[in-house]
Amino acid sequence: MKIDLPEVDLKIVQTLDSLELKDERGRQVGQYFYGKGRGRTVFLFGQYRGSYKTHAECQAFIDGVLAVIGTVDTSTQSKAFGGV
Repeated sequence: MKIDLPEVDLKIVQTLDSLELKDERGRQVGQYFYGKGRGRTVFLFGQYRGSYKTHAECQAFIDGVLAVIGTVDTSTQSKAFGGV
């Protein structure tokens, strides 16, 4: 799964705004809130939240959550099919 966070220049944003985050299949997986003087907040899968100052930090948070979820999904599937 991959989620690309759109670039937003907070210098030109005048109010608090948000975008839906979608995976490569177009399914909604979270929201991205941002605003001048408010920073950036990412919500994923209804249970993971992170607030950061830069776009790179937000993208790193998203990639980290996806890495952990991918690891959990893989180990759960392995056990379900008789693996260790």
